[in-house]
Amino acid sequence: MNSVEYFNNIADKWNVIRSDYFEEKLKYKVLSKVDIKNKVVADLGCGSGFISLALASDAALVFSVDNSINMLKVLKKSAQEKVLNNVYPFKSSLTDISLFDESLDAVFINMALHHIKDAKKAISEMYRMLKKGGTVVISDVKKHNGEWAREEMFDEWLGFSNEEINGWLKETNFKNTNIENTDLFCKGYSSKGEYTKTGIFIASAIK
Repeated sequence: MNSVEYFNNIADKWNVIRSDYFEEKLKYKVLSKVDIKNKVVADLGCGSGFISLALASDAALVFSVDNSINMLKVLKKSAQEKVLNNVYPFKSSLTDISLFDESLDAVFINMALHHIKDAKKAISEMYRMLKKGGTVVISDVKKHNGEWAREEMFDEWLGFSNEEINGWLKETNFKNTNIENTDLFCKGYSSKGEYTKTGIFIASAIK
């Protein structure tokens, strides 16, 4: 099994599983980083729509991108139930996305960067798609030692340091980088009962 198969298998249960890992409060902290009123935005690694559905309330258009078709189906169903007609889910790798250069006002990626082998390339894609003056918002976990997450959740990275994220953003030519180490935590148990708890950061920067 790989990461895509794993998330396809748990898609219908992900909203419940996810709520055990991190709090709803994270959504509001993420959305507070940029004004998306009537803007065109993307939610990368959108999963079942934790961020996408919230963005849809104010944004003009939300492109919801994920590698798991089953996650996208759950998102689409939720959007239809909420009568949100501005959410456009599509399947894609996060290192080669079929959106035009400089087409987005803001890009969000929540708890997905640690699943991408070439994280720096994914950040370059975010830069490419953003309009000049557009904002990227990356929310993810800080470095931890829960090795079990590599095997059981197919994590490519055991979190990130502020220095790594700051370095990649600057190397990609983002400006005005800001990293908030929030008061929120991501918590999880392995199948063998190993417990991991690590902080959550939110990084933002301007193209």
